[in-house]
Amino acid sequence: MRAMSFLLKPLTFVFEKITELRNFLYSRGFIGCYYAPVPVVSIGNLTVGGTGKTPITDFCLKKLVHDHIKVALISRSYGGEVESPCLVDVNNPSGAKYYGDEPFLLAQQNPDVDVFVGSSKWKTARYATSMKTQIKLMIVDDGFQHQKLFRNLNILILDATEELRNYKMFPEGRARESWKNIDRADLFLITKCNMASEDSLRELKKLLPLNKEILSFGFEINSFAKVIPDQNKASASVSDFKGKKIFLVSAVARPDIFEKMMNQIGEVSTHSLKFRDHHQYDEKDLLKIKAEFERSGCDLMVTTEKDAVKLKPLLLLQAQALQLWSAQLEVSELGKRGRLDELIHQCLR
Repeated sequence: MRAMSFLLKPLTFVFEKITELRNFLYSRGFIGCYYAPVPVVSIGNLTVGGTGKTPITDFCLKKLVHDHIKVALISRSYGGEVESPCLVDVNNPSGAKYYGDEPFLLAQQNPDVDVFVGSSKWKTARYATSMKTQIKLMIVDDGFQHQKLFRNLNILILDATEELRNYKMFPEGRARESWKNIDRADLFLITKCNMASEDSLRELKKLLPLNKEILSFGFEINSFAKVIPDQNKASASVSDFKGKKIFLVSAVARPDIFEKMMNQIGEVSTHSLKFRDHHQYDEKDLLKIKAEFERSGCDLMVTTEKDAVKLKPLLLLQAQALQLWSAQLEVSELGKRGRLDELIHQCLR
């Protein structure tokens, strides 16, 4: 392990220097920013994924819609086929593959929000405001590193369950840039606080700037939805899954967290399948999933909401669809309830 770390150090050094140069050019104005005609709120990560950014983004969008704010979401079509900016069509049967899994999921979960995707966030933001003039606010998904688009509120999400050593820059660790750059953030959201020890939370908070506000959030699986609903049962409660042997299918950045949450509900099978993050499933994958599930002897098969939108089109093509459940994640504010909504609303004044 030490030998591998030694070999990765030169790559980390090069990556860090390139990132530092880029940040310097932005901070000194050598590279200009695009100023959108409406306020922009960025929700981003320091690490390569798995912080719970998508559930937090969904949480914010639902609050804004509840408050009758016309909001648009700007996202990059990571893992998707889209290059030019466009509006996500939730009725597209191949939407998760075409637009990317996360923006397609967020569009489905928030029908009153216009979700735009493209290969460049600032160009997508410009396109969005040219197409939809009634937009009052834009949320930028995964925007911390995308400095080309000016933001009125820069939110950085930190995962309470992430080991501090993983904040070394890629490829040694999971960080996209050096920890010292967290000062660019206006607000810190610590997620999965209900899954971390008090000691680890204290250690993380000690490393954050004293002059910046910190908000805490918890994640919990509160119910299950059948990916292909039928007349028998379209939804289930956590109590229905208690004590059951559960087979998991996932393609997320932190499958260990999904497994941990499900182990609190039932007994997770060692045969569970983990694919790389943003993996686009095909028919071969479905055959493999079916075979491994049957081999496991489990009672139930569960996936994430993000994976469900990609697996559903494949399941619909099957004569006898697999009984696959999607774990529904609930986001809860721990402490200052309503404060995040308040800070976002301040951008509109």
